[in-house]
Amino acid sequence: MHFLEDIEMMGKTLIYGVIAACAGVVAFLFAVIAAFLWAQQRYDTIVAAGTAAVIFLLVAVIALVALAVARKRAARRKAREEAEARAAAPSWLSDPATLLTAFQVARTIGFGKVIPLAIAGIAAFGLLSRKKDSKSSHTSAEDHAQDEQRAA
Repeated sequence: MHFLEDIEMMGKTLIYGVIAACAGVVAFLFAVIAAFLWAQQRYDTIVAAGTAAVIFLLVAVIALVALAVARKRAARRKAREEAEARAAAPSWLSDPATLLTAFQVARTIGFGKVIPLAIAGIAAFGLLSRKKDSKSSHTSAEDHAQDEQRAA
């Protein structure tokens, strides 16, 4: 029964929210029309229309600036989260099942044989990561040189 009451409450909230939003839009439109008619009577139709256009253009520019700022903040936050995720330890290192399995394999083989294998694996991983870094920096240097040749 509690679930049905929650659904009913969400439905009422949705309906009342839609009614309030529609009433707000209609009230805004009437306020704009009233301001336009007042400006038309006080000044001129062209001046009133131009003033309304400038006000709405100003609102649009403010909204676009706010959108650009929000997107930039989101991009920075995403880049920071990605950098933190890369810097964090891999998830398999913190998984107890993986660590337990590795410990059992090491105990089965013998710790005296596992330690040199682990050191060799770490060294190979280090060499492979250096090769990838040097390839990516070499490729970017080649791309930069090609871009300069195209520009010339």
